[in-house]
Amino acid sequence: MIEFLNMGGYAVFVWSSYAVAFLLVTLLYVRSVKALKALQSTIEVSASKTKEVSGKRTFKEKSLA
Repeated sequence: MIEFLNMGGYAVFVWSSYAVAFLLVTLLYVRSVKALKALQSTIEVSASKTKEVSGKRTFKEKSLA
């Protein structure tokens, strides 16, 4: 098991590469979630403004009534 973890003497390079890759994937995930939330809130604000201007109910609201 120790030999596997040492990776034939290249453990520093291999495990640091895994750490960097994991960090970058995590960073990408966090940024994507934040961007999605920002876009959703922008769309909600835009939709509510459009609804206020037109005065019409949305399809979802009509189906609930």
